Amino acid sequence: MKLERIVLMMLIGKLSLEEVEYKPFNEVCEYIRGITYNKSQEAKEENENNWKVLRANNIDLQRKVLDLRDVKEVDSSVKVKESQRLRKNDILICAGSGSKEHIGKVAFITEDMDYTFGGFMAVIRVISEKINSRFLFHILAGNLFSEFLAKKLNVSTINNLNSALIKNFQIPLPPLPIQQEIVRILDTFTNLPAELT
Repeated sequence: MKLERIVLMMLIGKLSLEEVEYKPFNEVCEYIRGITYNKSQEAKEENENNWKVLRANNIDLQRKVLDLRDVKEVDSSVKVKESQRLRKNDILICAGSGSKEHIGKVAFITEDMDYTFGGFMAVIRVISEKINSRFLFHILAGNLFSEFLAKKLNVSTINNLNSALIKNFQIPLPPLPIQQEIVRILDTFTNLPAELT
């Protein structure tokens, strides 16, 4: 059993069932797909006016963090909505890929960034005061979400995560102090391998 699930069960287990509500995904967060552009709009050279575009390869699959070593740039003429610019507490997610193992991989955005994200990516942004963004990140990075995705993608030949597919994913919402404690514990274990190295 994965560590995230054990921690979640332990802490939620301290509560009565009445204290833990579940809400469908689309009631607590929004799902924003990335920009589209064609090959001719890809920047030939770096320029401060270009848009920096994050893609699936910019999420480290194992560590679930951003990898900014190979960032695509596109011309400033490419239309980018304000909602498609990365903000602090966003969760960047791989929404489309030739490989099912990459669908659903996530990275947490720790600060506002002058970056956008490509059409095969999406951002999940919390819209409810009942959920901590970092808590949601751990839910999406853990078994609960990956098992949900495995079932949903098994019945589809298209490796594409869209709002219709995940809108009913049920998210546990213990009280915010419990969410914060879960985040504290999971962040500690997440940082442990790096410190040991």
